[in-house]
Amino acid sequence: MKYTHLGFICIAAVLIAAQPAYAQEKTGKEKYEERLKSLAERFFAAQKAGTTVKGVIVEGNSLFNGTTEPQNKPYGKPYTDAERKVALRSAERNSKVFLLARDGTLYYPTVKKGQAESESLGAYRFDRIITEEQKQKKTLPWATLVPMVGREIEVLGEVYPGCGGVKGLYIEALWFEGEYIPGKN
Repeated sequence: MKYTHLGFICIAAVLIAAQPAYAQEKTGKEKYEERLKSLAERFFAAQKAGTTVKGVIVEGNSLFNGTTEPQNKPYGKPYTDAERKVALRSAERNSKVFLLARDGTLYYPTVKKGQAESESLGAYRFDRIITEEQKQKKTLPWATLVPMVGREIEVLGEVYPGCGGVKGLYIEALWFEGEYIPGKN
């Protein structure tokens, strides 16, 4: 019996001594906020250096089968309202999306070099670079590509040589103006 009380005292002492270590660990939210801050710093440095990729998200079926030809329309206006609705519906049904740059270069969003498996990148949540003003409005710090069909974005990532003139693009983070509400422009 005497030793039982001694055991409880030892356990209590260990727990009390270990408590500050738990208090010093960062929460998942704090780690995420630090990662977003680091991404923003890298994005703005890359933007200043001219190494980000900027373009309009276009839907692949309408691009390649010639029904809308967003590549032949003024930059920033790849679709009429009716065409955008059809392209958006097609992208929602898992058609591939591409980034069409002002110079006509097509970029295919892909996984990081050396990674063999992927999920559908149309539904993947990409980290979004947001301004202080957008933070005050509680803008979402992420975006998916499908609702962005027809919209201009700027990307921090790696460009790969690709094939047949279409380059691969690993998206680390993206930036765009305005609000992001899935399913709305």
